[in-house]
Amino acid sequence: MDEGFELRLIDALQPVRGFALAQGIYHLFSSGLYERIEGGPQSVREVAALLEFDAARTSGFLRYLANENYVTLSGDTVALTEKGRALGPYRPWYELLVGGYAETFQQVTDVLRGKGYATRDGRLVGIGSCGMSAYDALPLVRELMSDLPAAPASIVDLGCGDGTFLTGLVGDSGTVTGIGVDPYAPEESAAEGVRFVRSGATDYVRRSADPDAEPDAQQLCLAAFLLQEVLEQEGRGAVVELVRGALRRSGHLAVVEVDHRPADPQVMRHGLGLAYYNPYYLLHVLTEQRLETERFWQDLFDEAGARMVSRRVVDPRVDSTGLEVGYLLTRQEGAAR
Repeated sequence: MDEGFELRLIDALQPVRGFALAQGIYHLFSSGLYERIEGGPQSVREVAALLEFDAARTSGFLRYLANENYVTLSGDTVALTEKGRALGPYRPWYELLVGGYAETFQQVTDVLRGKGYATRDGRLVGIGSCGMSAYDALPLVRELMSDLPAAPASIVDLGCGDGTFLTGLVGDSGTVTGIGVDPYAPEESAAEGVRFVRSGATDYVRRSADPDAEPDAQQLCLAAFLLQEVLEQEGRGAVVELVRGALRRSGHLAVVEVDHRPADPQVMRHGLGLAYYNPYYLLHVLTEQRLETERFWQDLFDEAGARMVSRRVVDPRVDSTGLEVGYLLTRQEGAAR
């Protein structure tokens, strides 16, 4: 065996290390351990008892994280390191990519063989997506709302996930009401003025949009990362009708989508391009979602009789790729109903 084999082995195993570590960090959050030790050093046995965990296994899991420098473990005492504490704001990315899509990546070969779409955990995808949106899509939609002629009286969030995105928008004013529509929507809302409907977006809009009525000028419809789902599952015609129907019932429609540029070296050389968008692009090849280019969406909006009021991108301090794009739409004058 040559002298360099071990070094090459170490390098070759770094993706495996990353795979295990992503799982470990996700379960640090999802197990409740992170919250228990976030306040300061704790007894492993006491924390395990509170969470109804096996103490020896909990200690072994925490030892693994200690070796990766996310916690310190001294005897029976565990605490977060500075590196571990710094993870807190990024929990939603782990909920989305590891919690929501872990099973997706396990099905790559089956999908390549044409055995249908890969599955995902829709509930965790919704939770992760809504959590991430607090940093990117939610401020982006607020900027789009600043381009409205007047503040909306109501917001209809098509594809609302766990509802936190909509609750965040409604809670900004205290006077705006909201309707969240999603197959995985909560059964009840803890926020005043917000209610949820468990339904697919296209069915809901088809039932609720009156072609003979004038659009409600005080209502905003929202489709954040929704059109990509409808496009793959129901086809381009269904997306056109969804946009058209949303603008039949509401004065404006806010859309957030991701520009599809996986072959663009400028994107793939970007740090966030490789850390986030490269796996994000891959999972969209595998699941019932279809990303498209900005040109595609703009042509589709035009076909649906929509006029673009404004276009904005995410704050570059959060994401400087410019790939996450928001559009504020209204009906073209004389557009067919």
